[in-house]
Amino acid sequence: MDDGALTERDALGLIHTEDLTRALTPAGGATNLPVLCRGQGVAPGVADGVAVFNADAAVAARQSGADPVLILPVTMPQDLPGLLAAVAVVTEQGGSTSHAAVVTRGLGRVCVTALRDARVDPDGSCLRPDDGEPVRPGDRVTVDGSAGTVHRGGLPTARTTRTGGAGTEPAAPAVRKILTAADRHAGLAVRVNADSPADAATGRRAGATGIGLCRIEHMLLGERQSLLARVLTGAGSAETSEALDHLRKVLRDDFVAMLRAMDGLPVTIRLLDPPRHEFLPDLTRLEIAAAEARVGGGVGPDPVALAAARRLHETNPMLGVRGIRLGVLDPRLLEAQLTALVEATGLVRRDGGDPHPELLVPMVTVPAELDMVRDRLAEAYEQLGRIGAETMPVGAMIETPRAALVAGDLARRADFLSIGSNDLTALGWGLSRDDAERELVPRYRDLGLIDESPAALWDDQGVGELIRYAVTAVCKVRPDIGVGICGEHALDPAAVRLLVGLGADYVSCSLARLPAARLTVGRVTVAMKRETEGR
Repeated sequence: MDDGALTERDALGLIHTEDLTRALTPAGGATNLPVLCRGQGVAPGVADGVAVFNADAAVAARQSGADPVLILPVTMPQDLPGLLAAVAVVTEQGGSTSHAAVVTRGLGRVCVTALRDARVDPDGSCLRPDDGEPVRPGDRVTVDGSAGTVHRGGLPTARTTRTGGAGTEPAAPAVRKILTAADRHAGLAVRVNADSPADAATGRRAGATGIGLCRIEHMLLGERQSLLARVLTGAGSAETSEALDHLRKVLRDDFVAMLRAMDGLPVTIRLLDPPRHEFLPDLTRLEIAAAEARVGGGVGPDPVALAAARRLHETNPMLGVRGIRLGVLDPRLLEAQLTALVEATGLVRRDGGDPHPELLVPMVTVPAELDMVRDRLAEAYEQLGRIGAETMPVGAMIETPRAALVAGDLARRADFLSIGSNDLTALGWGLSRDDAERELVPRYRDLGLIDESPAALWDDQGVGELIRYAVTAVCKVRPDIGVGICGEHALDPAAVRLLVGLGADYVSCSLARLPAARLTVGRVTVAMKRETEGR
């Protein structure tokens, strides 16, 4: 483009996301190491270290100065200390929208899930490939999250790399130039998924036009996890009140920092949406400990924790008490979140800032749920003495088929809609986000029943039709309503094409995928304009 031989539109037509990924990936990698097993790369980059098989071992390895690679059957929230300590994560089960994938992308860790030719043996503390010797604790391995491979041995030079410009503006002038051009031609804004003040600041430097998804449950991981656990298990005790007050203050302080980092730009904050079991003690372990205590006469588990785990246990928690349903059952938890956000907005505005919070309500299925949240939000403003203040927009997350089918009614109560394509895809297909990629989807793909995993390839015929129906119905009711998408399909050109054609406003993606999203949106928009001009 420098010598005028190519226009920006020409250049965008020639450069693909794969070219961008190669440009942002340091030379070298794991290509010369023997492949141990293959899976699905869900968090890009290359990292090597010593194999460990539980979170405690990962923490211990990090404290001793080693770089641990955490290998598990599947990750759970209680594994977060190990995920933080690890340079890479490998899980036997999972997929591009599984717990391991979502968390590692947010943390900037390399990750491979859904192993096709190896099994994790937690009892034997080893990784057993279909061919070859098992990997045991302390063995050196290399994980390539871009290629979806795990290799024996370490890299020639100790190095951990992330691809995709993990949240910082790419340094290469040519890359900056093409991304700036993509932004100029983009038919959609590109926001970032950010769950911390650091992510917000980094995302803004990387070219994000705001935060499209801040997940409160991710703000409460790690050392803060016990706060939500105490609220969920407290059953209205004084300790619950203390935990709620602490939770409100923690959220308020982080909201203040995030709104300041994104000053003048939209910040979409989603109400708590975790399946409750992710923050509760493991019921099976507690029951085993209780049985052992009864037989052996030893000390059993905390009876309060055991009773709470039994009371709150769900057979299918992903379809249970999550999202707005959690607020319906526990109004005080909803109040704490809303109060924290109203307080934070007021503090930033008091100090001369220009905050633009947007409240997103997850797992909406009936319009009355939005009415309830608006009422509780008005109460929060009143209690804080902000009667008459400009209230923040309230949006509905379209992540269930029913929400898509009644989107027109939701639009009468909502200020914006956010399409959660991860859950909408899983529920539309009737697939588990954590289990389907391990055995079922690969078999369907091998037999030619499907071309690719629904989690990885946009389903225009099914999920796309739901979204097409929803947005069309919404625009008839509220032509000016904002519409975005915050699932992992935000980078799929077919999804971007659909959203641009429907007149949507933005896509939102993880930090690591921000450069690719900016390029994809610009490329698709230019291609659509050229198609129109050619008719």
